[in-house]
Amino acid sequence: MRLRALSGLDASFLYLESPQMPMHVGSLMLLTTPRKRGYDFHAAVLNLVSERLPKARALKRKLIDAPLELAHPMWGEVAELDLAEHIRRERLPSPGSEAQLLRRVGELHAELLPRDRPLWRLVVIEGLASGEIALYSKIHHALLDGQGGIALATALLDLESKIPKPASARAQAQKAEAMISKIKAPAAAGRTGTAVRATASQFAKLIRALPATFKMARKGLSEAGSLLGKLRDSVLLAPRTPFNVNIEGGRAFAIASVEIGRVKAVAKAFGVSLNDVVLAMVAHAVREHLRKAKALPEEATVIAMPISLRSSGDTESNNQVSMAQCALPTHLSNPVERLRAIHVATSAIKSRVAAFKDLIPTDYPGLAAPIWAAGLSRLWARGRISERLPPLANLVVSNVPGPPMQLFLAGAQLKHYYPVSIVTHGLALNITLQSYCGFLDFGLISAKDVVPRPDTLARALVKALEALEASTPTND
Repeated sequence: MRLRALSGLDASFLYLESPQMPMHVGSLMLLTTPRKRGYDFHAAVLNLVSERLPKARALKRKLIDAPLELAHPMWGEVAELDLAEHIRRERLPSPGSEAQLLRRVGELHAELLPRDRPLWRLVVIEGLASGEIALYSKIHHALLDGQGGIALATALLDLESKIPKPASARAQAQKAEAMISKIKAPAAAGRTGTAVRATASQFAKLIRALPATFKMARKGLSEAGSLLGKLRDSVLLAPRTPFNVNIEGGRAFAIASVEIGRVKAVAKAFGVSLNDVVLAMVAHAVREHLRKAKALPEEATVIAMPISLRSSGDTESNNQVSMAQCALPTHLSNPVERLRAIHVATSAIKSRVAAFKDLIPTDYPGLAAPIWAAGLSRLWARGRISERLPPLANLVVSNVPGPPMQLFLAGAQLKHYYPVSIVTHGLALNITLQSYCGFLDFGLISAKDVVPRPDTLARALVKALEALEASTPTND
């Protein structure tokens, strides 16, 4: 594989990373294994990944620094991929409860991925009292966004139970020779050339964009209700909450699942979208949490929502995402009023995103970026800037569309697919959900020192749906 420089957005996740802020995303899969003599899920996953590597090239990428850190890092490919190092197995102590599993996932998610090898890991977790088996995964956000993660998972998942056959040692060696580019130590000249070309290209894109930017700026200064006015009106300032603080490195994780049909029925009854109902559930959970902490603001809180900039059919393993703000009416006590307020807010967001989507940058020149960008990140943390500036959001909420059909991994049936995302200084709570096979699976990750019990929020999500169901027009 030819060396490839990271975009500014991809590299930003590396510059932001610290022991307090690991920048990987992940998932927790719950699976039931086939009743077949001698079946070993861990071994089956090893064989599966070995077999599917040609369709999952991101798993072979390794970071290579630019000479003297004068540009963004680059991706190369490892000469050999030690799957036993990347795919591990653990066993929960008795009794193997769900609480033990979630606590272990929080611990695993708090650990940084070593940068001297490809930035991903799978952990098979056995010993669950339910008889299920768990697979925790994590992959660095510099590699991909949520939609890219779905594309990568699709390369490993099947529509029927297929137990991968182990390849002979000779066949595996031949595959490795054929599939993996041998970039053990790229020459400095090759790295320099790639860095220079990438930086020049990034500057060229920036320069090409300037005329359009100036044109829009002139229009914004001359026209009432213009782009600048819309931008000014669309930026929200959030009230300060306990979530908006510097965080430590510990993580706590919780899950919730609801049938997607129930959410759709509520959406139809009120004439709103499924995502509106999801946000109403989040609003209830956040309101209850802040109310019990005696920290409920008198005005609406604000969520940051990732928005995909990815074109239809684009399965490239990189980041093509930005953030939008949405008011979350946690100050309203009535669940129906909250839902209707959310519908108004999300309708406005759709038009704003459509207007500004092409203006959102996903790249910037990498000239000395590993030095200045990493320095700014350290200043942000040490200066506790997130606690000094007015917050733009109180938490992150992300809704990732997933596969609607039943899927299998290495012969095991996938029952639930919970996302595990990222928290940062100033945003100590992240609620991400993914649709899968008739369910909405919620993964709630928090900074443990700020929200030690996200399971209370998870239970409140379910109660919020029940309250909306009881309030539908047909039940009035």
